[in-house]
Amino acid sequence: MDTQSFALPFQRTSPFAPPPEYAALRRDSPVVRTTTGAGTPAWLVLGAAEAQRVLADRRFAITREGDEVDTESLLCDGEPHARLRGALSRGLSPRTLDRLRPRVDGLAHGLVADLRAGGAPGDLVAGLSRPLTRAVIAEVLGVPAGARSRFDAWAESVSVAIVDDLDGGVDAWLELIDHLGGLIADKRADPGADLLSELVAIRDDGRLNDRELVLAAAALLSGGYLTTINSLSIGLVKLLAHGGLGGLGDEAAAERAVEEVLRHQAGLSGEAIPRWARADVELAGLRIAAGDMVLVRLEAANRDPAVFDDPDRFDPTRTPRPHVRFGYGPHRCIGAAVARMELVAAVRALADQLPGLALSTPPEELPWTDHPIDTGPERVPATW
Repeated sequence: MDTQSFALPFQRTSPFAPPPEYAALRRDSPVVRTTTGAGTPAWLVLGAAEAQRVLADRRFAITREGDEVDTESLLCDGEPHARLRGALSRGLSPRTLDRLRPRVDGLAHGLVADLRAGGAPGDLVAGLSRPLTRAVIAEVLGVPAGARSRFDAWAESVSVAIVDDLDGGVDAWLELIDHLGGLIADKRADPGADLLSELVAIRDDGRLNDRELVLAAAALLSGGYLTTINSLSIGLVKLLAHGGLGGLGDEAAAERAVEEVLRHQAGLSGEAIPRWARADVELAGLRIAAGDMVLVRLEAANRDPAVFDDPDRFDPTRTPRPHVRFGYGPHRCIGAAVARMELVAAVRALADQLPGLALSTPPEELPWTDHPIDTGPERVPATW
């Protein structure tokens, strides 16, 4: 393939697989020259090793030199980003995750019990993926039970409406920020065992300001909501189409299956935020010049045959190898451990309570959302 003659975006032949051009191009080189849909020259990174290199090398920045940078958000580089990330990491410590795990397991089992009680057929998106994700985010942040219905509505609005209805999305975002400010005040007066209480303690130690505190909490909500819903929904489709959930009540088996689900996923959520070269860098024998745009394709890296045997084959018993579904380096997804916990809990709950679960619509006939940032099935009808 002539690497000088193509432009993004490529068309997908299936929502469950990357565009076939990725594999064809990678056979010639793991890094190729391209042009974005807006006509901007860029480098496309398709190999696993090269993806990790770019995402970990601080010479590839998330902001372009000379652009105005909001140092109070997670979309920045260097010390401001490290400080905000460190605060969130402390709030999502192993101790916090261990305390959260039984609650997530209980939420998943309760939702599956409700599905079963409602009788077949059921929708795995409406009955499990969406409510579980909402509940876990609320649990992590420490949203009181009485406020969760409004919080759920804001989560949906912020993640979806800002794309389809700019004014409505902005209004929802401002309402969420205002609500989080009030919730933070409550946590300061009466702290609990949750992320917001931990962040308030960090703020009061002088390591965050009030705006950083609110934006960090809002970013965790908006960044993890649609992505986790879609990861779980797509993963369940893949597992059920592959042969069902037999044996996945076992924790180790479920963890292996979830890693394969994550590695194998495709879609817009598999594309990392663009990087900008801050210096001349050699990558895969090519010279990336200072100022160049670099586009890492995580879904392509996760199907690199240099790392994964028969990479296009979905095998939930595969011995896991490190993948980059959550990114890599300093900007790796801060909520990766929570997302894994949710997926494992959901798979085990379904395997325990609905071992005969099966799709009632073929995967290729499922309706998909048209959200431009993160896509997934609108519904996953299933029977048992």
